[in-house]
Amino acid sequence: MEITCSQMDVLMSFYLEDDLSETLRKGVEQHLKTCPTCKAKFNILSSVVKELNTVCKKEDSTLAKTYPIKQYSLFRNNLSAYVDNELPAEESIKMKKFTINNKLARKELEEAFNIRRLMSNSFKKTKSESKSDYSKKILKQLNLEDKNQLAFNPIILVSSAFIMSVLLISAIVIYILSM
Repeated sequence: MEITCSQMDVLMSFYLEDDLSETLRKGVEQHLKTCPTCKAKFNILSSVVKELNTVCKKEDSTLAKTYPIKQYSLFRNNLSAYVDNELPAEESIKMKKFTINNKLARKELEEAFNIRRLMSNSFKKTKSESKSDYSKKILKQLNLEDKNQLAFNPIILVSSAFIMSVLLISAIVIYILSM
C-alpha cells in the first residue's frame, strides 16, 4: 500500500497508539523507511508522546502521595462548573477551600480561567470583526415569524375555503333537488 506524506500526517498518531489495521501499519512502516521527512516528524512526535506520558505518570504519582485521589478527582470533575459559576453554594465553598490548600489545584484553576478568558476574548474579537451581528438577525427573523404566526396559516385558509365551497355546493344541490 502506497501512503503519501499528507496521509502520514494523519496516520502517525494512530500508528503510535497501535490503532491501525495490519495493512495500514505495514504501509506506514514502509513509508517511514523511505521518507526521511516523515521519519523525522515521527521521531519528534514519538519523543514528545513518551515525555508527556512520563510527566503525566510522575504528576499522578505525586498527586497520589500528596492529596487524597478522591478529593482531587472531585475537584477536577467540578472545575469547569466552578469556573462558570454553575455549582451550588456548598460545592463552590468546598472548591474554594480545596484550591486555597492545594498549590496544584490553584495552578489548574488559574489555567482554566486563562482558557476561559482567551475563549471569551476570541469570541469578542470575532464578533467585533464581523460586519453584522448574526444573533440580532436571527432574533429579528424569529420575531417576524412570531408575528406571522398571529396571522392565519395558509393551510387553514385553504382548508376553510374548501369547506365553505363544499357547503355552498351542497346547499345549491339541496335547493335544486327540492324544487
